[in-house]
Amino acid sequence: ASGHINPSLPMARSLVREGNEVHYLCREQMREAVEDTGAVYHSDIEAQPELFVGRDPSMYGALGSLQEEHGMKGESLTRARLKLREVAVELMLPGTLRWLQKIKARAVLHCPMINLEAAVAAKVAGIPCAALLTVAGPGGYQLAWSNLLQSLNTTAEEVFQERCQFQGLHDCLERLKKTYGLKLTAEDGVKPFGVLRSCLLSAVTLVTTAEFLADPMSPEVSEAYAGHDFVYLGPLLDKPGAKRAGGHKFDVSDHGGDHSDMTALNLARDARAEGRPVVLVSLGTII
Repeated sequence: ASGHINPSLPMARSLVREGNEVHYLCREQMREAVEDTGAVYHSDIEAQPELFVGRDPSMYGALGSLQEEHGMKGESLTRARLKLREVAVELMLPGTLRWLQKIKARAVLHCPMINLEAAVAAKVAGIPCAALLTVAGPGGYQLAWSNLLQSLNTTAEEVFQERCQFQGLHDCLERLKKTYGLKLTAEDGVKPFGVLRSCLLSAVTLVTTAEFLADPMSPEVSEAYAGHDFVYLGPLLDKPGAKRAGGHKFDVSDHGGDHSDMTALNLARDARAEGRPVVLVSLGTII
């Protein structure tokens, strides 16, 4: 989804301007915004054939096809993803590792909410890794998932039990351990609930809000993240007129690249110039 990618665009633009090569592995609908920064676009569908050949691409990899393969047809996309996340990662890993080797990557920046495979691949390849968190801090992620589970009429404990009872996940975790030396578990993401394994696999997590606007973490989440650096950078706005990826849709025809952060900023500046109060609220930059 575009909200996970847009805050990285000004970073890419700056890196390219300083003479660095920047590469993106993502979907076609993000190409225009990526190439506008001077970075190189690569298709994840082409780079990860182990996942995509013979399966239908969706917003989350090829989740719909994986649901059918594992007898989860009819379950909600979100609920199925909580059980199939590592199964998809295992299929993404070979292609992601080949791609990192092909572009001679020296560092990896990824979305910790969506791209566990990026953090895992960086660890396997021995490449430094940073996460870019686009909600209002780690506490915001925990809050969002708590609300989502409530809407699904389930709990973190029920999700954990479903993960524990899913033999396909246990088999996958065993293969990942045997093949790559990875120690992922059925508890990841649910015990304690809301902790992102991909953040813990990263050297640092960059957050696209101000620290004073970040949602508080629960004691359990705070303890799990003890020693991990969260760096609050603000919204990471791009230059005026820059191309942006748009929308939370899969079809490239539904996206436009002409959205601007400047409209909201100019309205806020005008209000402040007129002496009207401006209330600051942060949802991160995911929307």
